[in-house]
Amino acid sequence: MGVEISLDPPVCPIQANGGVSKHKMINHTDRHMAYKVKSSNNSNYSVNLIYGILKVCDVKELVITRKPGKPQADKLIIQYCMVVDENTDPKPLFANGVPPGELSGETVIKLSAAE
Repeated sequence: MGVEISLDPPVCPIQANGGVSKHKMINHTDRHMAYKVKSSNNSNYSVNLIYGILKVCDVKELVITRKPGKPQADKLIIQYCMVVDENTDPKPLFANGVPPGELSGETVIKLSAAE
């Protein structure tokens, strides 16, 4: 678990006084994957993609934005699961957490804000 979807670069160094960090979200599987991006700190962090579908071997740009604030140990969690139809609405799939399945799980990205 955790290697089906990854971010490049895998860490997010960002200034505590605010800023933007761009990453490639990569589907490493031969299946369509639905995803949901969660943050441990929605007060300081936001992302451009919360829900979506990554097609087979697809890459999407994930933009992480930080508002000014006190640095602390934060993280992004990318929950994912396999879907058969790329036109599936991913939001209801994650209503009760990560759906069970052969290709489902989470990838955790540490957010390290520096002063």
